[in-house]
Amino acid sequence: MEDNLFATIRSRFNTLSKVQKNIADFILNNKSESVRLTINELSQKCNVSEPTVIRFINKLDYSSYRTFRLDMAGELSKEAHTSSTNGIKIEDGYQNIEADDDIGAVKQKVVYSVGCAVNDLNNIINIDDLERAVNLIYESNSLLFYGSGGSSVIAMDAYHKFMRIGKKVSYDLNSHFSLIKICHLEKNDVVVLISHTGESQEVLECAENAKERGCKIIGITSYLNSDLAKISDVALFSSTYDLEYYTDALVSRLIQLVILDMIYISVSLKMGEQSKIMIEKSRKAISNVKKKMLK
Repeated sequence: MEDNLFATIRSRFNTLSKVQKNIADFILNNKSESVRLTINELSQKCNVSEPTVIRFINKLDYSSYRTFRLDMAGELSKEAHTSSTNGIKIEDGYQNIEADDDIGAVKQKVVYSVGCAVNDLNNIINIDDLERAVNLIYESNSLLFYGSGGSSVIAMDAYHKFMRIGKKVSYDLNSHFSLIKICHLEKNDVVVLISHTGESQEVLECAENAKERGCKIIGITSYLNSDLAKISDVALFSSTYDLEYYTDALVSRLIQLVILDMIYISVSLKMGEQSKIMIEKSRKAISNVKKKMLK
């Protein structure tokens, strides 16, 4: 990850203990105040002990509270722009939706939260892991995409994109069909699995079967310590900072689409002229159908 303290807190939120999450929430919701607090003052604000605060910053790879505060101050100076729209004060994007918010407030808060999550990708996505994923897909003989529940539509979108550039690719809504296809894959094939929590049983079954076949696994999940992240050859992470009143993984679904677009565009560029030819073939095929429908 790049050096962005607040993005790091959000991306590692799920790895924190309950009391450590309270500290994280306080800091993310009160940045300007937090940067001025001593370790004793922060512990009092969060109703925790000083050793708990130390364990919290250790979880973020800091050994000194002084260094942690300096980095907070540095991040705040970068985020010095604070805007106000429709009476809503926006700082760093993520905004909790309140029960009495009107539709204008909801619109503004969702837009800013999604924008912040997209910006966080610069700090969450490891460029080496992204490049490994791109190379695995580029060099693969065939691709299989699978996601359970809400992640299924993300897998289908990726299937549609890679089909357009001529990759041998498959996707199924039914996990049984995907498991059957996986048992016929070979070592040069790649399985891309998508799960917000990384703990979906159907997804993990696919991962275990792909591992037995010797296939490479690319996992896209929100949780750094999930079983999907552990079993994957390459794990790419989406947003984990879910907010009240948001549907489960509302923001992370959008981020998963962005991650797959990064991979798709990079693979297309590596394919060079071939990808342009394949895309044009795909366009013509659809264009011919549209013309017939208009007659």
